[in-house]
Amino acid sequence: MTTVLLLGCGVRQVSDGDGDEIPSATPEWAPCVMDDVDWQNCDEVCAAEGLVCVANACPADPKYCNPKPCDMATQAFALDDEALCADALAGGSVATSCEAPIDWLFSNTLRCCCAEPD
Repeated sequence: MTTVLLLGCGVRQVSDGDGDEIPSATPEWAPCVMDDVDWQNCDEVCAAEGLVCVANACPADPKYCNPKPCDMATQAFALDDEALCADALAGGSVATSCEAPIDWLFSNTLRCCCAEPD
């Protein structure tokens, strides 16, 4: 039996795009990583893929993207690595900075919002 951790995301925020430093490449959820490596933040996770982290630039829930604005996030996390690795929207999401520490307390799998560097 597979269990997915779906948490309410009171820390999510709506991004209006003002002041966001988003690279010219479209941000998207990077491949998932596990807590078996000592990942400190999304800057590290994205850099390992040759990408740059983009704070609050990936859709937390695409059903709220039409009409805009979207609920955007920087981290997607879950206990079920199979579901999250197949679909970043299968877990919870958090709007945070790229330097914010990863909270592994309630999850063991994470994806970060990343883009190709300019």
